[in-house]
Formats: sequence, C-alpha cells, structure tokens
Amino acid sequence: MPISRTTNSGRRPSGNRMPANGKVGQKKPGRMTGHARILIPALIILALLFLAGETGGSAHASDTGPLPGIETAPAEESENEDIPVFNGSWSEDDEEGEPGSGRENMGEPATQTGTSNLTWRVETAFRNLFNTRRSRTFTEDYEKNELTARIELTWGPDENHLYSLTDASLLPTFINDRIGDEYVYSPDTVIARNLRISSKESEVIFRELYFHHAFQKGRIRVGNQIYAWGTADFINSTAYINPQDLREALFRDENRMKLPVPSVSGMFFLKSATLELVWVPVSMSAPLAPTGNFWAPKLVEDKYPLIFDDPDPMDPDVKNFGYAARVSKSLDSMDISVSAYHGPDTQPVIRPLRTDVSPGRPIGIVVRPEYHMVDFIGADFSLTRGDFVVSGEGAVSPDKTGSLDQDLSDAANIIFPYPLKKSPYFSYSIGFNYFIPMEKFIAGHSGDALFTMEWFQARYTNPDINDPDITDILTTRFQDDYFDGRIHLSLTGIFETRRGGSIIWPEIDYDFKNGFKLECSYASISGSGNGTYESDSLLRYFKDNDFIMVNLKYAYP
Repeated sequence: MPISRTTNSGRRPSGNRMPANGKVGQKKPGRMTGHARILIPALIILALLFLAGETGGSAHASDTGPLPGIETAPAEESENEDIPVFNGSWSEDDEEGEPGSGRENMGEPATQTGTSNLTWRVETAFRNLFNTRRSRTFTEDYEKNELTARIELTWGPDENHLYSLTDASLLPTFINDRIGDEYVYSPDTVIARNLRISSKESEVIFRELYFHHAFQKGRIRVGNQIYAWGTADFINSTAYINPQDLREALFRDENRMKLPVPSVSGMFFLKSATLELVWVPVSMSAPLAPTGNFWAPKLVEDKYPLIFDDPDPMDPDVKNFGYAARVSKSLDSMDISVSAYHGPDTQPVIRPLRTDVSPGRPIGIVVRPEYHMVDFIGADFSLTRGDFVVSGEGAVSPDKTGSLDQDLSDAANIIFPYPLKKSPYFSYSIGFNYFIPMEKFIAGHSGDALFTMEWFQARYTNPDINDPDITDILTTRFQDDYFDGRIHLSLTGIFETRRGGSIIWPEIDYDFKNGFKLECSYASISGSGNGTYESDSLLRYFKDNDFIMVNLKYAYP
C-alpha cells in the first residue's frame, strides 16, 4: 500500500502528456554467518562512497551539465511528462518518469548530452523515529536512528549507458547499541535475487541497475528495474510487477517503497501510442517486518502472539516467469492505458500455518507470506480540466489466490494451514487533484497548493474467501509551499472506512536551499475493534505506534 510522505500528485500535469512509462523471482536467499554479516554490507557501502568521491573530481557540474536526458526546467514547462525533469530529489514523480528516462526523447534519435561519460549525484540522510505512546525511558522510545545514502550513477552516452540508483542504510549501533532494539533490516544476513543485501544493522539495495539501449523508435533495458504503472496517487491497482517493501507499514518514503525486479523491458513508440513489454524471469518476495520489530503486528485478537515465518517466493522456473504489457495513448487532455499481466502475484497471501506452543508463553500463530501465479487485466486514465485532474485505475483477475474464511470461535475445528482457493478478484482507485489558486486568497502566494482525494476498494467475488486486508481506504492530502518554496506543509488523512481505522499525519519541511533539508512529521494511528479478527481494523495492530519522525537530508550536487 504505497501511501507515503511523497506522491506523484505534486506536479501539475500538462494538457497533453504521455502516461508515465514507469520503470521497472527468487529462490531461498543465501545466508552468511559470522563477521560477513556486517563486513560485506559495510564494504559495499564504503566502495560506493569511494566511487562517488573518485568520480566527483572529474564530473563537475560546470563541464558536464545535468545527467544525460534529465532536464532542469520546471515540470510545468515539459511538453511531455513522460520525459521527466530532475527536480533535485528522488520522489515518486521521478520514479514514475524514471530518473534518466528522458533519454528516450519519445521517438527522436537519442543524442549524447554533456562531455563526460560519468555523472553522479549523492543524497545522504539521518533519520530518527520516536514512539509517543509508551511511558518509558528516552532510549526505549527512540525506536530508530538510521544513516542512509542514495547514489545515482550514469555511465555512457544516451544511446547506450549503464544506470544505477543505489540505497545504502546503516543503523549506527556503534554510537548507542540500546537505541533501535526493535528495528532490524533482517534477522539474518540475506542476499535476495534482486541483489538486496540485508543484515540486522545494514542494508544495500541496488534499486535500479540496468543497461539502457535506445534506438529510433524505442529503447530496451536489462537489469534491476522499477515500473510505475498507473495514475492513482496512493494505491495503484495496475502496479503488478514490483513487490512492496512493507517493513515500515505505510510509512516508508514512496520512492523507497517499491523493490526492484531483475527484468528485461522494451518500450516502442508507435504511430499514435506507446507499447511497453516486460519479462520477469524470477519471482520476488516482499519483505515484512520481522517478528518483534516495531512495525510488526504483535498480537491477533489481543492475546495470540504473531510469529512471522520466512517468505516463500516461487521457484525459479519457466512456468513461474512473469510477463506484462501496457499500451498508452494521449487523447487531447486525457491519458489512457490498458495493461495485462501473467506471473507471480506480488501481493502475498498471509497464510496462518500452525500454532506455536512455547513454555511460559501463550499460544502463538505462525504466519507466512506465500506467492501464487495470477492473471490481471487493467486500465487507467488521467483527465485534466482546468485546475482539476481526475484519475482512476482498476484491475480484474479471474484467478487470484486467497485464504478461506474460518469460524475462529470454534478453535477445535480450525484447519491449519489455512486452506487456499482461487477466486475472481477486482480492485480500483478513483480520485482527483485540485490545484488551489491560493494567490486569490493570500496576496503574493507563489507556491503550489494541492488537495488530493482518492478512494480504493478491493474484493474477492467468492464470499468464502477472507476479504483483502487493504480495502475501503479513503485518503486525503493537502499540501502547500511558502516563503519561496523553503517551507512545505502537508496534512494527510488515511481512513479505513470498513472497520473504522484512521491515520492523521501532518508534516513540515524546511529547505535551506543549500542542499540541506529538515523534515518533521507526526502520525496519530487509531483503529477500532473489540479484539476479534473478524471485526478489528487493520490499523488496530499499530494503535501503539504513534510516532514523531525527524529527518535531516543533504544532497549534492
């Protein structure tokens, strides 16, 4: 559920843009023991930083210009928003247009820009999270402090180049090993099929790492990719390809929510439309918060501990290949796309496997995310009318897998593991963006004020299958800029209307205009219910996780 602090709604769409072309599994991960758990991720981080430092001296902005194909003009001036602009940060806007995807030039021959074959950018951050609902000591409420670095590298001309976008994260326990006891990246050191390297205290994700070849009527990419299909601002029904990183529930930056998939993609510019084809040769799994982590649900029905088993990705086999296709077209002020997918479902079935009986502890429930093949067909649209942009998308499947509903009040007859069954399924999002003309109300106001509202719903048509965990969600957001864009305010509301849960999430950011940015936010989480699985709101599992988040970021150049 990609509801986060940044969305693709912050840019006023042009009247005639091509739909975002998006970027775009996994045997049991390998394990390492001993010092390798720390040394290998640490060495990779150091190597990336060293590489950035070595290239920085020879790739100055003065003699290379911007990254190849990445414009520096304001977004409003772009004639075609399928060719993104580089706005100084990696937001979902950038992911939708893919950093570097402007190299395609929409059917024009790709040309080299700048004089250097290597360009780079680095963003670092110090992230902190404080829990506000526990009456404990400061170090106990200080749930997370994290150092992160994002390194973007492009090597080669527009026609043929290598592109990488790498995230490196570190929990500085060497400063205070008592802080962040309830947060780890992974209980064990793992290397996933997409080269995500995780240990308890460090992680490296090669979020994008691909070779790009452009030609007269399109381009081909091979490697780790992220695909931002769909037009919805918060929950995308047609985002079939990339799994979601759910280790921080809904509160991960949106440009870090999607995980890459090793894949081959081709985009072809037809006479009046754009065709995108994707092949994913291996299944990927979505990591969940490990048992005991701050963002892991602790109890079901307020008394049974939840124990999360390792994800069960599908075997690498020809029968488990993923295939996707999307055709996009612009009609006056409307953008429309039709898409289809066959392959592993990126939304796992959270399947109760068995009970766990340990001495001195209550009976626990062991659950495991499982993945199954699925077929989807979907469509999306975006329509601009003055200051309003109306968008929507939906997808249907004839064979999505779900777990059968059981009577939990009759404990003796509960079947473990929960039986699974395929069923027709549908989901959709519909919403709008309203660019508020604040200059009419505040003299001299120069920022972009935006109000966004979106409704999402998902259902299995078979009543014997448990309803999807995420459905009947109403999301609203108001955001505005002040003082020449230095101060950015936003207020997000997430309302689970089916069972009565809500998140109220204000944020204020200050941009120092010298590369530094300070972000402060607070989230109040509530969920109704009486301690029974059938009636409890999903957000009730996080009712004690109210937090204050403070992040300090620096980006160069």
